[in-house]
Amino acid sequence: MNSFLNMLNANFKQFLRDKTALFFTLAFPVLFIIMFGLVFSGTDKINYDVALVNEDDSQISQGIVQAFSQVSIFSVQDNPRDDSLQLLTDGKLKAVIILPEGLGQAALSGQTTEVQVYYDGSQTSVNQIILPVVKEILQSINREITQTPVLFEISEETIQTKDMSMMSFFIPGVLAMSIMFLGIYSAMPLIQQREKKILKRLGASPISRSTIIFSQVVLRLGLAVLQTVIIIVIGQLMFGVEILGNWWLLLGLVMLGTLSFISLGFLVASLAKTEEGAMPIVQLIQFPMMFLSGIFFPLEYMPDFMRPVVNALPLTYLGDAFRQVMVDGAPAFPLGVDLLVVTGWLVVCMVISVRFFRWE
Repeated sequence: MNSFLNMLNANFKQFLRDKTALFFTLAFPVLFIIMFGLVFSGTDKINYDVALVNEDDSQISQGIVQAFSQVSIFSVQDNPRDDSLQLLTDGKLKAVIILPEGLGQAALSGQTTEVQVYYDGSQTSVNQIILPVVKEILQSINREITQTPVLFEISEETIQTKDMSMMSFFIPGVLAMSIMFLGIYSAMPLIQQREKKILKRLGASPISRSTIIFSQVVLRLGLAVLQTVIIIVIGQLMFGVEILGNWWLLLGLVMLGTLSFISLGFLVASLAKTEEGAMPIVQLIQFPMMFLSGIFFPLEYMPDFMRPVVNALPLTYLGDAFRQVMVDGAPAFPLGVDLLVVTGWLVVCMVISVRFFRWE
């Protein structure tokens, strides 16, 4: 019995020394629940962006506008018809409601007016939530004016928007995540070589230190291109995801994103003395980015109090840039902002790495 307890104690201590196993056994499930809870805690408060185009400007149409503005699930925009329809086509609005000229006069005369509602019919949120609410608002105002006849009749118009399929949203996010992993884990071989005194011996050889670093960078850039090709081919052949953007721009973005996360990996190698010490740092960096950067879930699902964190993560901007370039997705940020932020992370991490990196 004593020997069993001694072995049990020895195995337990060995388990405690394995920081990676400890993290994925105890901390990872807890963090997983917390991250998903934070992401989806904001789903009950989602506002649907809709445009209400009031071409009548009568007292009755103003009452309709007032009624829409008081609906908590709607964020109502007041734009001209053409601008609103373009925003809908670009995927920036869920629906456009047109109150035509003469609506008020027709209602007072007891005549039926056709209210046009433009939307993307493939969006279940429009069919199940927005359209019924629009109908209920108009029916409520109809009842306030008169019980009969029906004053407002909805004309539903579906149009082709840039709203993407789930896989079209997912594939660019997977590519961004893969590049993050590839770049951050560039810290590990450097730390291993430093622990085994390989970097010290190489530093004393005719091989320059810049050559050592450059070889790591080139290797991972090549792997990033290979990753990109594999992910795109699988997306196209298995799920029909069509790449709509410029291939050269996509290649440049892959290079920039990889360099940025390589610099972040070098920063980890500068801060961590051992491989065991580096793993918690890597996990602390990559885990929040996986769930808070919008690579798996639209950013609109994020609660407001998480926005400062979301907007500080480089993966947020890399994923957004990939969606714009690869599938012409509706941008969360202008492409120039995405490129500027990713470049900024590259420069800052590289400067800090150069300052603090140790060769032995």
